[in-house]
Amino acid sequence: MTQKKVNFDGGRALVIGIGQGYCPSLQLPSLVREDAEAVVQILCDPTLCGYPPSQVRLLLDEQATKSNIVDALRELAATAKPDDTVVVFFSGHGGRRIGAPEYAGYLYPADCVPGDPDGTGLLAQELTELLEAIPSARVVLLMDACHAEAAAHVKADGESKGMLPGLRDAALEKLSSGAGRVVIASCRETEVSMTSPWRGHSLFTHFLLEGLRGHARGADDGTVRVLDLFTYLSEQVPKNPVAGTVQHPVLRARTENNFPLALRKGGWFKGEDAAAVQAPAPAPAAPALGAGAPSSLTIDWRKVAPVMAQLYPSGPGHNEIWSRAGGDPSALSPAGNGQAAWYAALRLIHNGGGGNITMDTLLDAAMNDFPGNSQLRSM
Repeated sequence: MTQKKVNFDGGRALVIGIGQGYCPSLQLPSLVREDAEAVVQILCDPTLCGYPPSQVRLLLDEQATKSNIVDALRELAATAKPDDTVVVFFSGHGGRRIGAPEYAGYLYPADCVPGDPDGTGLLAQELTELLEAIPSARVVLLMDACHAEAAAHVKADGESKGMLPGLRDAALEKLSSGAGRVVIASCRETEVSMTSPWRGHSLFTHFLLEGLRGHARGADDGTVRVLDLFTYLSEQVPKNPVAGTVQHPVLRARTENNFPLALRKGGWFKGEDAAAVQAPAPAPAAPALGAGAPSSLTIDWRKVAPVMAQLYPSGPGHNEIWSRAGGDPSALSPAGNGQAAWYAALRLIHNGGGGNITMDTLLDAAMNDFPGNSQLRSM
C-alpha cells in the first residue's frame, strides 16, 4: 500500500551558512554557503521534506550578522507553535577561548571580530536562552561548525588569538537543555569538521542532505525521524574521512521520543521500504537468551533501543542495567534520558565499546528483570 502526505505544515527552520562572509582572516570556502542553500532547497522540496517555504529563513554570508541571527531566533520564538518542529542549521566557524569554562563556546556570526568573541560572537549561553524561548516541543540544532585550517579546509579560528577550535561537550550539553531539545554536532570536541570539495559540501552536511533525501531509514511512516537521522550520520560520516581525517557526529538530546523531523520523500512510502525496516515477527517459541540465541552481530540494535527505553525509561543507568550487563558507566555519553540515551549506548556496543558489555549480556540482564517480556524474547 502506498500513502501520501501533502506537506510538513509544522516545519519551521532557520538556516545559516557563512563562508566568504567572514573577514579575510576567517574566510571559509564558498561551498559553506552552498551547504546552507542546499539544506533550504531540500527542506522546502515538496517531494522530499515538505516544509512550507514561507516558514524557512535563510541567512547567507554577510546577511548572517549577530543581530540578524538573534532577530531570526526571536522571530521563531514569537511565531512557532507548541506542536511545530523547529530546525536551526549553522555552517561556519565555532570556537572557545583558552582557559574559559568548558561550557563556554561561541558560534561566529559574519561580523565576528577575531580576538573579540565576547563582544562579537554568539555565546553558547545566549544561544541556549534563545532556543529555550522557542515554544515548540521539538527543536533541533544542527551544527556543521567548530574547527579551522588545513589543506582540505577545516572550520574555526586558530589558537593564535587566544582561541581553540570547537565547542566542548559541556557546551553542547547546555545547548540541548530543555524538553524536546536535540543538538547534533558535526564532530567531537577533539576533532575537526572538514569540507569536502569534490562533494561540493562540508562532509557532515553532505550526509545530512543524503539523510534528508531519504537515506536515513527508520519507521515506515513517510517521515525522517531525528534519531534515525543521527544514526545514519554516525555511521556514514566516520566511514568517509577527508584527507585522512575522521570525524564522528555527536548527539545531545533531551527527548524521550524519536520524533519526525521532516517528510521522507514527500511522505511517500512503499512496500519495499517497509520490508527493509519492519521488525521480524516473533517466533512461536523463541528460546531463552544464551545457548542457541542470536549473537550480537545478528541483533539489530535500532530495534532494541525503543524496547529498552520502554523498560528502562531513564536510560542505561536505570536500575543499573548497564553496569549489571558488564558496561562501563564512564563510557556513556550524556545524551539525555530515554530513547536518545539508549540509541547512543547501543551504538557504542555496536562499535565495540562500552566495557565488557555485549548485546547478548545486556539482553540477558533485561530478561532477568522482565522474564515474560515477549519483545525481549523475540530478539
